[in-house]
Amino acid sequence: MKTLTLALLVAVCSITALSQSDPKQVNGGVLNGKAMSLPKPEYPESARNAGLEGAVPVAVVIDEAGNVISAVASAEPRKGRNAEGDEIEIPAADPILREAAERAAWQARFSPTTLSGIPVRVSGVIVYNFRAKGVPISDMPSGEGLMLNGKAISLPKPAYPPAARAVRAGGTVGVRLVLDEEGNVSSAEAISGHPLLRAAAVDAARQAKFSPTLIDGKAVTVKGVVIYNFVPPAPLVQ
Repeated sequence: MKTLTLALLVAVCSITALSQSDPKQVNGGVLNGKAMSLPKPEYPESARNAGLEGAVPVAVVIDEAGNVISAVASAEPRKGRNAEGDEIEIPAADPILREAAERAAWQARFSPTTLSGIPVRVSGVIVYNFRAKGVPISDMPSGEGLMLNGKAISLPKPAYPPAARAVRAGGTVGVRLVLDEEGNVSSAEAISGHPLLRAAAVDAARQAKFSPTLIDGKAVTVKGVVIYNFVPPAPLVQ
């Protein structure tokens, strides 16, 4: 009887040890805004010259210490909406961009995630946005969340303020947004760019409309940035 009891005790301990050694994993959704360090991807010159651009989602797994242990760029088309609000299929990004996004994702670093004080693994998505024209990805303000230009259903162009035009002020203006569950702008604040251009960019951003963001099938609020590019008028020829 003692032998049987001892055998059962050993079996229970073995099962407990196995369950403890098998790390738990939670779904973290979109992880851009949660990174301690999120290096920007290198934009391959061949891709830029060919006009290859778009958003590249990279599915990642982060270990208990906050290191990326898996990074796979999506090769599947995504659902989206055009300017008229109709649902469309967005093709997967070119393999050149997917490879660049994967390389950047491997270098990302996150704070450890704990459940009841126990570190766990996290799965989720890092989204990189490549723009062949207009604003280079290197101009994206760091640590501000998602680049939202590509998620817009409607993104009105800002008016060019007369005062800015008079002094030929130009360049990019970054506007930090908070989007509600329906994709409406609930908050807009300029965080970079020429002072004479910021108000116009904020006014335009407040009129924008975005696709709702879903995590596990549930609509969530989103923080991110939209970038506007103001091209100063050419000087008058005397």
